[in-house]
Amino acid sequence: MTKTLLHVVTMLFDWDDSLLATSRCYDETWAEKLYRGFKRNLTIDFDFIVFTDRIRQFNEPIIQELMTVSEPGYGKFTEPYRLNEAMIFCGLDTVVLQNVDHLAEYCLSQTKIALSRNPYQPDQCINPVALVPPGHAHVFHTWNGENDMEWLRTFDVNYIDDLFPGQLLSLKFHDVRRKGTQDANIVYFHGNHKPHQLLHLPWVKEHWR
Repeated sequence: MTKTLLHVVTMLFDWDDSLLATSRCYDETWAEKLYRGFKRNLTIDFDFIVFTDRIRQFNEPIIQELMTVSEPGYGKFTEPYRLNEAMIFCGLDTVVLQNVDHLAEYCLSQTKIALSRNPYQPDQCINPVALVPPGHAHVFHTWNGENDMEWLRTFDVNYIDDLFPGQLLSLKFHDVRRKGTQDANIVYFHGNHKPHQLLHLPWVKEHWR
């Protein structure tokens, strides 16, 4: 693996019945779009890594890391923490709108993982985007099959919403379809409606490509 100071990481694996039906749409092109979104909006050098269940063909300089976890469900989203290096970790259904150098700098300079607040239960964290400084391999190595979000809630984390208010928005909760991107840096999708279904919105067409 090529070594750089920063990794941008996502996951791509074949759908199974343990996953939500809304996860069936992902393929290699989603990883390529995510790579290009970060490439346009990061001036800091980074490797783009996809944790995957099998070797795939990409048209971008994407590093593939074969997954070791084969258990069904979303708990496998803990595996990228085994890199033990600075990373921005996010789902394939993430749209990067403007410069995120400061999020990268957090990963390179801080010590605690930073996660989003659950907009529906703000005292809980969720992980559509994780800012992960080096030294967190234990998140994976001590994982025992739990749901990834439930597992991450057992750790002491910072909240991206407090560090960088208004910069990460939920498509649904923040009503981005109606209100627009509200100067956010990243919009994350969850549940129904994914970027490929919203190409009639100018910001999706411009930034998810």
